[in-house]
Amino acid sequence: MADDLKPCVFHPKDDKHCPIFTLDYIVNQAENGSNERDLMLQYGGVISIKLDWDCNLDRNIKICKPAYSFARLDVPYREKPFSVGFNFRYASTWKHERDQFRTLTKAYGLRFIIATSGQAGKFDFIRLSLNIGSLVGIFGLATFFCDIIILHLSKGAKLYRKHVFEMAHFRTRFSSAIPSTKMDSKDNSNNRLNPTTNNETTLLNGLITDSTKIRGKTVRM
Repeated sequence: MADDLKPCVFHPKDDKHCPIFTLDYIVNQAENGSNERDLMLQYGGVISIKLDWDCNLDRNIKICKPAYSFARLDVPYREKPFSVGFNFRYASTWKHERDQFRTLTKAYGLRFIIATSGQAGKFDFIRLSLNIGSLVGIFGLATFFCDIIILHLSKGAKLYRKHVFEMAHFRTRFSSAIPSTKMDSKDNSNNRLNPTTNNETTLLNGLITDSTKIRGKTVRM
């Protein structure tokens, strides 16, 4: 920055970092019309000079240079405004041979309004980790990643999977009709495989009915 303060004149190609501008360059940048420029120099005007800084602090600080922009703020003369240009009045008093005099002067000129804005940034690992953590918390990804780690990478993955997941059997029309036929087939197969059990049950039923008849009582089974 010390080198930029040396005597120089701003040039958009040869010396674009010099902060010294000529009045002709400022007026030409603020107004394109030649007739308007002549009226501004005659009746005054308001020009905005903006310095915009956009710096990356991870690089060398000497690379951080501002960008200049110029804009006209007053109303152009071609639109015939009520108050043209920029002017101001000031009074001066003086005395001559015991007489008091007052002179009111109306001055025209160019008024410059300088505005500065900028931004700068530098990489910070702590801030990056905090932003990533807040992003994960906002979208609810923390539980998702924890479940993946516990289900696939931990030693007790099988035990955790039993508590988390529950097996559910969905019955359809076809599957709901299958168990009844299976039960019938099981009963028939049991009767075929165990004929003795069937005979025993019939004998027991006959003995019970005989015993009830001997006692003089009838029991309907």
